[in-house]
Amino acid sequence: MINFAVIGTNFITEYFLSAAKKCENFRLLGVHSRNADKAHAFADKWDAEKIYTDYDVLASDREIDAVYIATPNGTHKNLALQMLNSKKHVIVEKSAAANSREWQEMITCAKNNGVVLLEALRTVYNPNYHLLQTLLPKLGTIRRVVLSCCSYSSRYDNFRNGIIENAFRPELANGALMDLGVYALSFLVGLFGAPKEIKASAIILKDSIDGVGSITCTYDTFLADVMYGKVSPASNICEIQGEEGFISITGMNAPTAITVKLRNGEIITPELESAPFPSDLIYEVRAFTDMVLKNDGSEDRQNLRTKQVLEIMDEARKQQGIIFPNDLKNV
Repeated sequence: MINFAVIGTNFITEYFLSAAKKCENFRLLGVHSRNADKAHAFADKWDAEKIYTDYDVLASDREIDAVYIATPNGTHKNLALQMLNSKKHVIVEKSAAANSREWQEMITCAKNNGVVLLEALRTVYNPNYHLLQTLLPKLGTIRRVVLSCCSYSSRYDNFRNGIIENAFRPELANGALMDLGVYALSFLVGLFGAPKEIKASAIILKDSIDGVGSITCTYDTFLADVMYGKVSPASNICEIQGEEGFISITGMNAPTAITVKLRNGEIITPELESAPFPSDLIYEVRAFTDMVLKNDGSEDRQNLRTKQVLEIMDEARKQQGIIFPNDLKNV
């Protein structure tokens, strides 16, 4: 059994816990919030024994084996380094860091301390995503990939009324790319690796951050068009097109329908594993707990993907003119 503490008491942490509580190796022991009342209320709701309002106290608690971090992106690195240096395993919400340089610092720290670090990103651990990988050879040479991850943020109404929440604050390393584009890029890089080059554009919200954006990624044999946004709803039906046919995917970040249509007339509609959100987060929790129990470096492949995705996002933001305060540190 792995004793966990969570840092952050927002709805993302609730989603995580609703799935993690069903994982056989997970035990929630502690809750951190800067507000003691919130920490107590959250701990009572989720049956946690301990509360913390001080990061140093949490870091020094030897009963805690692992920490889940769900604070704004711009705070991930420093919190993760503190916990990793205290010999605690860390799973950190996407986007794992504000930029690739920070992520590399985190990886180095984890290795130096002999603990596991992982980005919490449900897409790449979903069994339907792995099924999709087995279908790709049927398409022959891939020629185009079209990925969409767009939604209307629950916080956008407040933004339109002049109330700026964390999701729309560039100083916290947030925005459409970091919050939603990361899903599509992780999906892409997990299947095909890093592209040769990218071209990116975005619409910047007034006095804020990117609301919508697009990135065209060039590979040896195909182009990949990645679209993302948090200010408008969308069907988010995606396609992978090859010379022998195409695959359409509904629910890219957790596929709910996959259809293969080949030039020879064959149609394949595989049966998918059903685990509706947020229950499907159990796949990332199981992956992380397995890595912690083995502690054999099996997280390295996923951490490389995270690094490659962050490098793409670094370059995209450079082209889009988006600079975070974190980008200006240690340079």
